[in-house]
Amino acid sequence: MAWTRKTSVTLWAMFGLILVWVLLSVFWAPVYMISTTPYPVDQTPASRNLTFQDITIPSDDLLLEGWWIPAAEPTAELIFVHGAGSNRISQYIGSLDFYRSLHDLNISIVTMDIRNHGNSPVTDGTLRMGLAEWPDVIAAGRWLDHHQPSDRPRVLLGASMGGSTVIHAMMNGLKADAIILLDPLLDVLDSMMEGSEIETGIPAPVFAIAARATIHKYSLPHGETSPLAMAKTLDLPILLIQDWDDPVTRSPFAAELANSNPRVKLARVPPISVDEACLDGKEEWGTHVAAHPCRPDWTRQTVSAFIQSVVNSRSMSDR
Repeated sequence: MAWTRKTSVTLWAMFGLILVWVLLSVFWAPVYMISTTPYPVDQTPASRNLTFQDITIPSDDLLLEGWWIPAAEPTAELIFVHGAGSNRISQYIGSLDFYRSLHDLNISIVTMDIRNHGNSPVTDGTLRMGLAEWPDVIAAGRWLDHHQPSDRPRVLLGASMGGSTVIHAMMNGLKADAIILLDPLLDVLDSMMEGSEIETGIPAPVFAIAARATIHKYSLPHGETSPLAMAKTLDLPILLIQDWDDPVTRSPFAAELANSNPRVKLARVPPISVDEACLDGKEEWGTHVAAHPCRPDWTRQTVSAFIQSVVNSRSMSDR
């Protein structure tokens, strides 16, 4: 009888803990799963010997802080969109060195801190996985049209959540000649769960209820409205740069996109060891968006070949 009572108490305690976790997941966790803190921009492209211009980009009723980095003899122009919780000098992406590489390829760049990031205005301090951020990418395109009009091919580059933001912008009418996706956020549910594990060390499945509750509460893109589903319908050249061991924007979704859309060229980042110096300070985020810091020559060659193909295709169509 004592064993039975002890077992009953244990089961009720476990039930209570599960109930508390469910309640916390539904009513408390969602706001924390989408909250972000802006990190100020404290470096400039001058640190990479690049000529640049400080710019402001009107987006809705916001003024986004950004840079225009012109190439001397540009063959293309590129809108560079950073990821969640980051800014235009992201150390994870190696943005400043990436700008240098793009500039060396004769590509002019416009980049900005999207809303709630960097030096741009804070609206509500939340991440909407591209759903609220996409107007900022369209605004960057409009800035180019007004301030740097040209007939050169326009390329969009989105890293992590920036990839989802770029996809949303295209679905909302932005015109471009090509897209580069760097370890893009394609499945919001999976990335929220994996990101929570990285931040807490608690296994990802434990966050399934909280992630679903967050998606439901804030109407985040999921299922038929997910970045993956939308990207499958895009009809333009897409270079998908994916690290196969990325712990947060995982490779199965990149593979699914590449297998579903014939316009997607999948480029697998050469393997990166967890003990390489290029990953210092990233801890459990590991190889996420680490292609350029860890494999700069490969990344430059891959991007160069893709953009050159876009330029050649545009030249042929203009004849």
